[in-house]
Amino acid sequence: MKLILLSGVAALFIAGTAQAQNITLTHEAGSAGGASDIAAKNLAEVAAAGKLATIQVQAGKTLTKSMLQVAQGKTDIAASPFLLKFLMARGLGPYSGLGKEKGKVLGNSLRLLYPYHIATFFLISFQSTGIDSFAKLKGKTIHNGPPRGGALISARQIIQLSAGYKEGRDYTGKQIAWGQANSIFLDRSVDAALRPGTNPSAFMPVFMAAGKLNLISVPKAKFEGKGWTKYKNAPGNVAQVFPVSELAHYGPKVRVISDDAMFRTIANAAGDMVHKNMDKKLAKALTAAFIKSLPDLYRKVPFARNSQFGNISDKGMGICKAGIQFHPGAVEAWAEAGKPVPKCALPPS
Repeated sequence: MKLILLSGVAALFIAGTAQAQNITLTHEAGSAGGASDIAAKNLAEVAAAGKLATIQVQAGKTLTKSMLQVAQGKTDIAASPFLLKFLMARGLGPYSGLGKEKGKVLGNSLRLLYPYHIATFFLISFQSTGIDSFAKLKGKTIHNGPPRGGALISARQIIQLSAGYKEGRDYTGKQIAWGQANSIFLDRSVDAALRPGTNPSAFMPVFMAAGKLNLISVPKAKFEGKGWTKYKNAPGNVAQVFPVSELAHYGPKVRVISDDAMFRTIANAAGDMVHKNMDKKLAKALTAAFIKSLPDLYRKVPFARNSQFGNISDKGMGICKAGIQFHPGAVEAWAEAGKPVPKCALPPS
């Protein structure tokens, strides 16, 4: 059963002990068990097996900071939401303190090895709360992400676009580090959560054990309206519309609420990025090893295909609008795998 498999995902990624030519790299990822964590552990495993490098993975990081550390040369690899790269390069949002000039230099120093959907956003509540729509979030306390970062930005926007509600005015937002996110939902410190996850999500079996759940789609009329249409086309965002049946694996303890037979939400595109000065041969070898590992990754991890590992198309990842550039070594690796990088994402020659 897929849900059972999730609990064993971490055990599948035990890195080898080879010193890999004495190259040691640091890699920071988001919430444990999520797409970025799995990507990092998979890369560590294949890099060790191929004696390319020893990669030290740390999960549960706030990626806003992790990306800045890669841009500053303090961390080698980080899971990097495309929205945050876009904002950094303009000195906006969480990077406004950098200023436009410094933000541009740092943001434009980041280079992509491979992309994926870091998360799809889901509104979740216990059925006992009576929250079965975005409209019923008014006056409630909602977990909407960590204290800062892309997930918080996205969750606030999704609620505002779907119900017209603003945090502080219409509902109370509760932010907490990912390591404590499950506990505040389970102890009913919050009425609902709008959080990123995979399909299937590792946290769902934990929540299901505590009671029946509602999984709530964005209303169709809102999703197809002007505000949501603009948001779906914003840097880092990819619209997600899929049959409700694709969530049936959760079973009868989860009621999927939608206007029709389709579930509507947004996904954040991201990828593992490095500094542009990473050695070209190393970047190519790491990317090629990751590409070669994809069939095994699909078998090991139930959500790997849904997270779009192996997809580098602009349509599937929104690469061009976010201003993403691949590392030259990664460009060569993808070309040799028969998947040319979109022209908009080629690095300066």
